[in-house]
Amino acid sequence: MPEFVTIRRWALKEGASEQQLVELVRDAIIPAYKEQPGCLDLELLRTSDAGSYLAITHWAGRSSFDAWAGPEGQTWRDRHRTTLERWLELMAFQAEWDAEELASG
Repeated sequence: MPEFVTIRRWALKEGASEQQLVELVRDAIIPAYKEQPGCLDLELLRTSDAGSYLAITHWAGRSSFDAWAGPEGQTWRDRHRTTLERWLELMAFQAEWDAEELASG
């Protein structure tokens, strides 16, 4: 089964700092996603235009993502509600894409 990837573009909200964002991702977001079955990796990238970031999540397959995003993932979301709320205090959603990996090196 091909790897499934979600890519979400976010903007740092006024008053939030990149340092706060990186600490949240490193100390809370990444460990939370590592608990989710089928989540292989999570990356945070800064785009070349200041203030925008790409959150890229690698899943074992579409079914792993669907389980996390659907009713089965509610327990995970409840357990990490404070962390997810903190993310939304710092970041404003801009756009979203998903893709299946065809080849990688």
